[in-house]
Amino acid sequence: MPSRRPVSRVIEDFCGALFFHRSGPRPDLTGQLRAEARALPDLPVITDDVWLGKREQLRQLLLSADPSDFLRWEPIRTTMFKRGRGPVAHELRHLRRRPDWKTRWRPAIRDWTVGHPRPFHLHVASSPNVIHLAYHLCRFEEATGFEPATAPFVVEFGGGYGGMCRLLHRLGFAGTYVIFDLPEVAVLQRFVLRHAGIPVRDGGPDVDGTRPGVVTTSDPAVLRALVHTRAKGPAAFIATWSLSESPLELRRIVLGEVAGFDAFLVGYKEHYEGIDNRREFAAWRATLLEHAWHEESIPHLRKAEWYLFGVRR
Repeated sequence: MPSRRPVSRVIEDFCGALFFHRSGPRPDLTGQLRAEARALPDLPVITDDVWLGKREQLRQLLLSADPSDFLRWEPIRTTMFKRGRGPVAHELRHLRRRPDWKTRWRPAIRDWTVGHPRPFHLHVASSPNVIHLAYHLCRFEEATGFEPATAPFVVEFGGGYGGMCRLLHRLGFAGTYVIFDLPEVAVLQRFVLRHAGIPVRDGGPDVDGTRPGVVTTSDPAVLRALVHTRAKGPAAFIATWSLSESPLELRRIVLGEVAGFDAFLVGYKEHYEGIDNRREFAAWRATLLEHAWHEESIPHLRKAEWYLFGVRR
């Protein structure tokens, strides 16, 4: 006899169906997702890569699982989900105190049914992940006065399943958005963003940093080409906890490419795998003397975690 779902889950599903934007998975985009997953290059043989097992698991899910439930997939659920009602409630209160809550933030954080997200109990038109992402942007804007949605060029390192990218587009972004991430995650990002009606492509030989839309890539050479051909105007870099969980060599490559950017929104853990991230980021920002920097602890997360915001003076 099949097990029954808890009543709370039934209520969550009902609220999501009632208050979220409704968008079922399109068969053509599901077919495209499967084809892109089949075309992925072989996984590297690296014994100390902590992500390798999750990448392999995610590949199998992309090839065979129902993408309408991708937010419930184990490698997504355990790496890209915001947990804890208390911290999200704090973040929602902050957004609600904003004078532009009703006109800007509330419409932007309304979630949709793609991926089967769970509504947040204090604001059932959104989910914890979306509220969490909006809080990062809000805090950054308050500290710097810079709105990433107005920039013509944005690079995000580690874009999750595309949530920040979708949120910025809902806030009015209309430029070139580059997501640098693992190949398997990029396949999922393209699936999600295509459902949102956002033009998206993978980084190929015809990369052009002036074309509006989203480019996903895992290749530093493609990132370099996009940065060097970007449109004139301010450029922003976003990395919410992803950069601080990456090897130092890769960080330095990516940060070298975006050194000429105007704004930086970074969130990080104080320590990761023996790396002192506060020291590493302090050394990096000391090389960017034209920027004003704001480093702020995030006590409501109840861990040693920090924001690092920078904007050109």
